Amino acid sequence: MTDENRRLQVAAEVVRAEESHRAAHELLRLGLLNDAVSRAYYSALHYAMALLLTEGIEPLTHRGVGAMLGQHFIVPRKLPVDRAKDLARLEQFRSEADYNRFFVLSPEGAAEEAAVADRFRAAARDYLQGGGWLDSATG
Repeated sequence: MTDENRRLQVAAEVVRAEESHRAAHELLRLGLLNDAVSRAYYSALHYAMALLLTEGIEPLTHRGVGAMLGQHFIVPRKLPVDRAKDLARLEQFRSEADYNRFFVLSPEGAAEEAAVADRFRAAARDYLQGGGWLDSATG
């Protein structure tokens, strides 16, 4: 993967992450709580993918994203360990929200998960900004 290709892929993931971020907050505002939690997770997932792409890593599964994030960003302390926990938490809530027909989340609970995703987003954006990966088109 060339540096230019990597930059394009990071930018594309950031765009997807920001779309999911906006969708999560709009869905929360509309009271569509399960969908809001799902979109919040996808915002964090796309940011995690953007981070991994800075290292030339392209996991094929959701679980692979978490594992590679741990190996390449948490262990070397590029991100705090709590951000890996945030991603895992969001993935669990997303799975429940998408697949468990009896899953019920309060508005406060959904807002809390959106805040978890916002924390992940902030950490990812700080890292990407500090590394020169965000430009005016993506950030």
